[in-house]
Amino acid sequence: MNKTAQFQAMIKDTILKELRSKTLLFIFIATTAMIVLAHSLLKVFLANPDPAGQILINGTNSLSYMFMFINFWNIFVAAIFGISAVRSDFREKIIYQYLTFPITRTQYMFARIAGAWLLVFGYYLYAYILSTILFSVATHSFVFTLNHLLSIFITGVYIFIVIFISFFFSLFMGKMQSFLLVFFTVMAINISNESFKQLAPGDYFKDLGVFKIIGLISYFCLPRIKYVSELANAVMFKEEFKMNYGFEALHLFVTTTILIIVADHLLKKKDF
Repeated sequence: MNKTAQFQAMIKDTILKELRSKTLLFIFIATTAMIVLAHSLLKVFLANPDPAGQILINGTNSLSYMFMFINFWNIFVAAIFGISAVRSDFREKIIYQYLTFPITRTQYMFARIAGAWLLVFGYYLYAYILSTILFSVATHSFVFTLNHLLSIFITGVYIFIVIFISFFFSLFMGKMQSFLLVFFTVMAINISNESFKQLAPGDYFKDLGVFKIIGLISYFCLPRIKYVSELANAVMFKEEFKMNYGFEALHLFVTTTILIIVADHLLKKKDF
């Protein structure tokens, strides 16, 4: 089997491994139940004769709010499967077998990340499609828009970065430690992105303290994924979102690439 075929087989193995897990089954059941409940609540609100309430929870708006919640929930789903993609290899001690295959450690890393991304993005599409069908039935109209479609693809970028950060931490920590560190890292990124967005560049280094230094490191050295999430939500709700798109896209690309290079170097040096 050549390296390309082995790489594809590793991606498939990642997906099949998680499909056999009870975690994925629980997430699908919980998500389905949540969407069905939201559909039932929407039908109740639509029966309300209050015109103001009707406008607030019309089909397209209600679907957008549902998608926004799903976007938030995806942080946890992406973290769970980004961590599981590699931790199960260590736990079951099959990492040694994989490293005997005609595949480099770099290819192993990208195959696991790609498999986890396809799985989480597939789950994401399932949640979107189910929501669209049920909310369309409730409102007797097709509530999906092209803005929702664009938002899906933007969120796909967000999912990839969260999965990669999760994968990175899971190389060196246990599952629970990795999950907590991913949570605090995402929280630090979100807080720093929101805080420094309000400041003029000349104020970045004023009144330096421990927390501001941590914020500066997060803001300059880590991918600004909060902006990606905010952009996805703004596109979904057809709202204006002001930022320097060229600079922020470049920053996102450079910081993500640097993290990938660091992870690849550490993975090659790691003694399995």
